[in-house]
Order: sequence, then structure tokens, then C-alpha cells
Amino acid sequence: MISCNTPEKDYQINLKWNKSYPEDSIEKNHIALKWCLSFLGSNIASDTTLLGLSKKNNIIILRVNQLGFDKKATEYLAKLNWKLKQSEEYQNNSSINLGRYIALTIGSSYHYYKITDIPKQLDDFKKLYTFDSITGYIDNSSISLVDRIISFSKNNVGNKQAFISEEIDSISKEIYEFETLEIMNNGQLKFGIYDRDGNLKDVADNQITRAGKPAKCIWCHETGIQPMFRKQKNHEKYLSYSKLQDTLKNFNNKLRIYQDSVWKDQAIRNKKLHTEMEISYIAFMEPSAEHLSNEWGITIEKVKQKVNHLKTHRHREFDFLGDLYHRKDIDSLAPWKVLEVSEKIREKSINEVNYLK
Repeated sequence: MISCNTPEKDYQINLKWNKSYPEDSIEKNHIALKWCLSFLGSNIASDTTLLGLSKKNNIIILRVNQLGFDKKATEYLAKLNWKLKQSEEYQNNSSINLGRYIALTIGSSYHYYKITDIPKQLDDFKKLYTFDSITGYIDNSSISLVDRIISFSKNNVGNKQAFISEEIDSISKEIYEFETLEIMNNGQLKFGIYDRDGNLKDVADNQITRAGKPAKCIWCHETGIQPMFRKQKNHEKYLSYSKLQDTLKNFNNKLRIYQDSVWKDQAIRNKKLHTEMEISYIAFMEPSAEHLSNEWGITIEKVKQKVNHLKTHRHREFDFLGDLYHRKDIDSLAPWKVLEVSEKIREKSINEVNYLK
């Protein structure tokens, strides 16, 4: 349950940008936060008059009640703000690491579900839409390790659209789990993962799919409804491969038209800039010595002394981030106690956190 008597101070939180690599800037991280908020349901892309974001030096001041969220999302974000502000990190610095904030919103499945209002039961999700009896069949997915049945809603008004993917056994047709996709009012997509009994779960089963957590769905879909990247066989009683491909492309074209009509903010209209959000949370989850120096307020030399027992690695996609550590090994070495984040943003975590119970 959420409270409707939230103190005004809990709507605001200070987020600290910590430079991580030579070309890093607070402007890039300001864009990263805009994308994070938009993926959570904010109208920041369509209403450029919103006053919920401001910058001062290396601090981004966030006011969640001035960002075009609905009431429920605003209250959940305020509750998360309160929790973060109780941490020793915030008490010492009057701010929280920007990357930690993204990790605890986009990167925490349970928090993401609460903020974006994903139903706990698949049956409740289905009641929100009327689904077409015509479905598609995928037997050669680039994501799923098993076959998939794709259902989509019909009689859609405006941008209202939803999809359900059933992950099934190719022979017995036994259902393993479900994945859902919806178009939000702000033109972004939101995602849910349900087990075979229709109960919401934090991550897809990696034995049957590479879908991961909702954050991975966001990263992979890149604001759009993806077409099939591999040719499929035709199956009786289902849409043919070509018809299903055309259907998905048509849905995506309609989505693009809607996004282009409502998105006014240039940082969101430039869809490639969603990458800034990924870089921002990667730079937090896999920090460089420079990032830690700025985060902890000590020299890079002292950082290296504190972490000299840890091995470094390079990021396979963003090598410019330099030599990196893992957040799970780092937080215990911080000068203050921090609010724990899930071990991984996109994949299964052994410690998937939930502070919004």
C-alpha cells in the first residue's frame, strides 16, 4: 500500500553525478535520467514545461511530483526517495549516486513493476485489453530458446496496444512462462514477466529464454516493437511468417507515428540517446577508479590502494569506460553504508532488492 500523506520533502531528492571516463559529462547523465524517467512513465518527453529536473554543479535535483507521473507512480517514487534518504550515504553527502537511483528504478524489477503499474497476475493484465483470436507462431527466435506464441490486442484506441508472448515446448505445447509488452500513454513500452501460473516474477528463466529482467527488455527493444530477425516456418491456424512480420512492422510504424506526434523533448526524440541511460548505469554497476574517486571524495591513488585486491575488467561494448570493478565488490569498501542494489541490472540477481513492499 502507498500513502497519500507524503511530506513535500520526500518528493525531492538530490542525485550526484560522478565522472567516470574522460568524455563523461553531467549533460550526458541529465539525458540519461530523462530516459530513465520516461521509461518509468513520466511525461517529460511530451511536456517541456515540467519543472521536476534541475542541475547545480554535479547535482541533479529531482522532484518526482513535477514530472508528469500519475499519482500511484509519484507516491512509489516518493517512498523510494525516503528510503534512499535514510541511508548513511545520503546523510553524509546530502545526495545519492545517480547510478544507484537508476539501478533502483529501471534496474530493480519489483520497483519497476510498482512504478509502471504492472498487474501482479496475468489474468488481471488480460482484463485490460481485448486480445485477437488470431496469433503468430515463432519457432526460430533470436531471444527465446523455445517456441513462442504471440498474441496482440485488438480494437485499440490511440496508442493503446498490448502483446503477450507464451514461451512453449515445441512438442507438448506446455507453457513455461509469459512475457508482456504494453505501450504507455507517453509512447514508451513497459514489460512484465509471468511464470506458468500467471504470477509476476522478477526475471525470465534463462533455461528457456535470454530475455532477462525488464531492464534487458528495455535495452533490447530500444523504444520499438521489434520485427523477427530470423525466418520462421508457417504453422497451421497461425499467421504465416510473412503476415506476422508485416503485422509487427505495422504495429511499430503506428507506434513511431504516435511517438513522433507526442515527443517534444529533443533528448527523447533522438532515440539513439537512450544509450546514455545504459552507459550511466553501467558506469555505476561497473565503476572505474575515476568514478570511485569522485563518489568517495578521495584521490584515484587512494582508491586503487583500497581496491588493490580486486581484479579489473573491460566492458565488451563500451571499452572507453576503461578498467572497471564490480559494484557488488565495491560497496562494502565505501566510506559509508549504502542502500544495496540488485547484483545485476539486466540478468538474474541472487539479491533482487525490493524496498517498496
